[in-house]
Amino acid sequence: MIHLCEKQIEYIENANRKWNWKMGAVRSGKSFVDIAAVIPKRIIEREKKQGLKIIIGVSRETIERNVLQPMREIYGSKRIGNINSRNIARLFGCDVYCIGASKKSQVAQIQGTSIAYCYGDEVAKWNKDVFIMLQSRLDKEYSCFDGTFNPESPKHWLKSILDNITVESYIQHYKIFDNPFLPKEFVENLCNEYEGVFYLRYIEGEWALAEGLIFASYERAIKECPFILSEKTFKTMDNFCVSIDYGTMNAFCAILWVKVDSVWWAWRNYYYSGRESGIQKTDEEYAKDVIELVKPLFLIQKSLIEKYKLEYAEKLEVIIDPSAASFITLLKKKKLFKVKKAINNVLDGIRDMGTAILMDYIKIDPSFKAWEDEAASYHWDEKSVEDRPFKVDDHAMDSCRYFVSTKKLVKNNKKDTNKEDDYEKLMPEQRNLYIL
Repeated sequence: MIHLCEKQIEYIENANRKWNWKMGAVRSGKSFVDIAAVIPKRIIEREKKQGLKIIIGVSRETIERNVLQPMREIYGSKRIGNINSRNIARLFGCDVYCIGASKKSQVAQIQGTSIAYCYGDEVAKWNKDVFIMLQSRLDKEYSCFDGTFNPESPKHWLKSILDNITVESYIQHYKIFDNPFLPKEFVENLCNEYEGVFYLRYIEGEWALAEGLIFASYERAIKECPFILSEKTFKTMDNFCVSIDYGTMNAFCAILWVKVDSVWWAWRNYYYSGRESGIQKTDEEYAKDVIELVKPLFLIQKSLIEKYKLEYAEKLEVIIDPSAASFITLLKKKKLFKVKKAINNVLDGIRDMGTAILMDYIKIDPSFKAWEDEAASYHWDEKSVEDRPFKVDDHAMDSCRYFVSTKKLVKNNKKDTNKEDDYEKLMPEQRNLYIL
C-alpha cells in the first residue's frame, strides 16, 4: 500500500490541466507522488493514443537516479525497465523516451515530435531552449505535462514563463514541512545546513534572490586550531591535505588542512599576491613555497620511517585549481604529492561550503587573516542574471571551496546528519519520500 500525505493527494485531485507543476523544497515529497501514482496513470491512460511518452531530466543519469530507480522500488524491474541505447525505457508495457535537457543541442531530440505525455524532472536545471521547444510539442488535446523543480533566482527564465503562461496550468508549492513522513530530527538537521538564499530555496521552497554576504555565518568557522604536529599526532599523511587557488598576477593561495577527529582545520597557509608586491613568481618558485609550507610533515614522516623501518613514504594529497595546467604538471614531477584537479562547480561548491561552516565540518585558524578578510566581504553579484559571487579578492574562498567540494565533506557527512537508522524504520513505500 502506498501512503500519500494530504498535499500529494491534493495534487492528484487537482492536477488535471495541460501543464501541472510542483515547485518547492528539497525532500518535501513533491516527486514521490509522481513516481508512485501520477506517471503510471498518465502513461497507461495514453498507452494506445498517438504521440510519444517522454521523461525529460538534466541527463539520462539523473532520470535513472531520480525517477526510474525509485519507481522500480515500488513496481519492480519487470514493469520499470532500464534505458537502452536508443534512450528508451519500457514502463508499464510502453516505450518511454528518456532525454537529457541541460544543453541547447538537445533541442533536436524533441524537435518535430508529437508528445502525448511528458514528465519533467528538475526543470529549472534545463536549458531554456529545450523547454521552449517542448511547449510546441504537446499538440494533442489529451497531451499533458507534469514537472517538478527546486526554485532558483527570481530572474530565472522558468519563473518568467510561469508568471506569464497563457495556457491552462496548475502549480503547487511545497515546503520541507509539508512532508509528514520525514523524522523530526532529520528535518531539524536539514534546516540547520542552510542559511540565506539556500534556506529560502531548499527549505521554504521560494524563488529567492542571491544577495548580500554569501557566508553570513563565516565567523562561526574561525577558531584556533588545537593541532600540534609531533610523531604522536602525525598518524598518517591521509590526515592532511593542501588546497590551492593558483594565480600569477592574481593571488596564489595554498591552505594546509589537518583532520582532528571529524573536523578539517585550515591549519597553515601560504598567500602571495604578485599584483600587490609588483613581483610575479614562476611556477618553480611557487612549488618551492608550497614544499616549504608542508616540509614539517615530510620531516616527521622521514623520522617515523627511519624509526620504525617503514617500507615507503606516503604522498600528500594536493587539490588544485583545474585551470592551472602547467603548475599541476610541475607538482606531479615532484613525486611528493597526489595531485587532484579540484571540482569547480561554483554554485554547488558555495552551497556545500556554507553547509560545512554551519555544520562545523571545517574550521579556520585565526592566523589565516586573508580567509577572514575575504569572507567578510564575499558577496553575491546582484547585477548578474545568474547566481554568481562578485569576483574580487576571493582566492582564499576559492581554495577553501575546492577543498570542500573535492573532498565531498558534505556528502560524506550525510550519514550522520540524515540518521540512516530513521530511514530503515520507514516502510519501503515511504523511503522515497525520504530521499526525494
